[in-house]
Amino acid sequence: MKNALTCTNKSRTISDMDATAQQLLEKLTELERQAESLNRKIYSIKTALELIGVRPEDRTPFDEGIDSSYARTLPFLNTSLVEACKRVLMDHKHQSLTKSQIEYFAGVGGYRFATDDSKNSVDVTLRRLVGQGFCTVERSRGPHGNTYHWIPERDVNETERSVNAASTNDSRK
Repeated sequence: MKNALTCTNKSRTISDMDATAQQLLEKLTELERQAESLNRKIYSIKTALELIGVRPEDRTPFDEGIDSSYARTLPFLNTSLVEACKRVLMDHKHQSLTKSQIEYFAGVGGYRFATDDSKNSVDVTLRRLVGQGFCTVERSRGPHGNTYHWIPERDVNETERSVNAASTNDSRK
C-alpha cells in the first residue's frame, strides 16, 4: 500500500513515504494522543488537589507548574526537610502556602518522609523556620490553618550561603 504523502527535499520531491518513516509517524501520532490524554488526567488531579487545599491554585493552568518541574527534576531527593521547605517557600515567595501545600511540593519534588505523620514534620520544620527568621506565619483557624510566606531579604543570604558551601566542598576535594 502506497502512502500519498509528498514532501519537497531541497532538490527533489518525494512522493512515497518509506515504511520506516510511516511507522515513525504512526508511533509519533500515538504518543501525542497518549500525552494529551495524560495531560488531561494531570489537569484533573491538580484541580482536585486545589479544591481540597493540598495544592495552591494555579493561576496559569495551561503552563507547566512548578510541581511539574519538581516531579521531573526531583530537587528534594537528597536534601533535608529544612532545605526542602526553604526551597519551596523561596520558589513561591510571592504567595503564602499552608503546611499541606508545602508537604505536597516536598513530596512531589522527591523528599522521602521517614515518618507516618509527614504533615506534623512539616509543621515543626516551618515553626523552626519562623523562629529563625526565614519566613513569616499568618495564624488562622479553620480548615486551611496557618499560612507561611518567605521573607524576601533571605534570598541574598541563602544564595550566598549555597555558593559558599559549594566552594567549601570543592576545596575539600
